Amino acid sequence: MSEGEPKLSELRKTLLSVLIALAATTGALVSWQASRLGSRAATADGQAITAALNEAGNEMSIASDVFLFETNARELRQHLENARAIHREVMRNPAVPVRWLDEWQSEIIRARVRHLQLNTDFLKMENGQEVFDSRRYGQAMRAQAASEKPLDSASFTNQSDALRRKSVFLVALNLLFTSAIFLFTGALRTDIGRKLGWMTAGIVFYACGIGLALGQVLF
Repeated sequence: MSEGEPKLSELRKTLLSVLIALAATTGALVSWQASRLGSRAATADGQAITAALNEAGNEMSIASDVFLFETNARELRQHLENARAIHREVMRNPAVPVRWLDEWQSEIIRARVRHLQLNTDFLKMENGQEVFDSRRYGQAMRAQAASEKPLDSASFTNQSDALRRKSVFLVALNLLFTSAIFLFTGALRTDIGRKLGWMTAGIVFYACGIGLALGQVLF
């Protein structure tokens, strides 16, 4: 054995040791990145749940408001119709009982109270009568709520799914780095004839793992 062969053998061992360290470090970094992505996916899941609860609460509030406003609008129309009917009877027959005039005033007062309890910004005329526009009110309330807090859970769910897929992929990708470490370790323990083949296979596995990991993280 020439003097250069031991030096070459030591150089190969050093190179393989460096490659093993690189593969192990890269695998650890990939696992760390997978953990970070999994944590972000869990955060997105929580945001999706919050958005869904916000949306459900907002819809319940809108439904409650619409019921109240529509009831007030309906009662307003009824009180006005009653007042008009009494007024027509008084105009037709001046000899009506005085209590009818009191009832007419009561109906007018009730109508005013109901009008004050309405959100007049969303009243519209329909068949000559004021009615509450529940559709426009719902749209306005949803838009206002959406400007203050998240209501769309789908966007967070999609984000969570995408992050979780990346995380699972990176975890599975560690098989390539584990295989590379195995091959590099095998190269250390085989004879010179097989050492190059084991080392080459390890480098291929490691390079593929690096390429796939970068592609998944960056894109």
